[in-house]
Amino acid sequence: MTMGEFKQELLRINNKVNMEVFNQGLLSQRVDIICNRAVITAKNRRVSVLSISGNMDRNTTEIMDRILIIRFKQRFLEEMEKHFGIRPLAHLKDYDPELEISISVTLFEKDIEELLPDLQVRETEPEKKAGSKAGKKSARHTADADFSKMGKNAVGAQKSAGHACLGAGAD
Repeated sequence: MTMGEFKQELLRINNKVNMEVFNQGLLSQRVDIICNRAVITAKNRRVSVLSISGNMDRNTTEIMDRILIIRFKQRFLEEMEKHFGIRPLAHLKDYDPELEISISVTLFEKDIEELLPDLQVRETEPEKKAGSKAGKKSARHTADADFSKMGKNAVGAQKSAGHACLGAGAD
């Protein structure tokens, strides 16, 4: 699998889980690969029920946000294992309701470049029957996601940090 294919599949999984947990897709998303980490930055729409409750009771809204994020992380890890046959070490996620931006970091046991030669997409029966024509279009769309509104420094900070991966525990 190439790095580009991996990124597309990762974004496809992220959007799929977002649809399941929040009942809506993402406006845009971007993935940056840094050693053994995949960093996904996404522009979301606020879940309408949480927007309403946010005006009334901030604590309740924060609890609901945490519950949804915990469920998202569980489903994301399950989908990664089902889709690629590997289980990441962890998936960390946070969301800013004012900016409607989420960021998640998926940690793998090895550098992603090392994992690529052995990775293969495991299609499920419904995906095989559907022919995944729509899935290809959505992967292309998400891979080209536009983050210009968020500013040049919002994502891709690894360009200035260099690409050398440090040994375990060194960073």
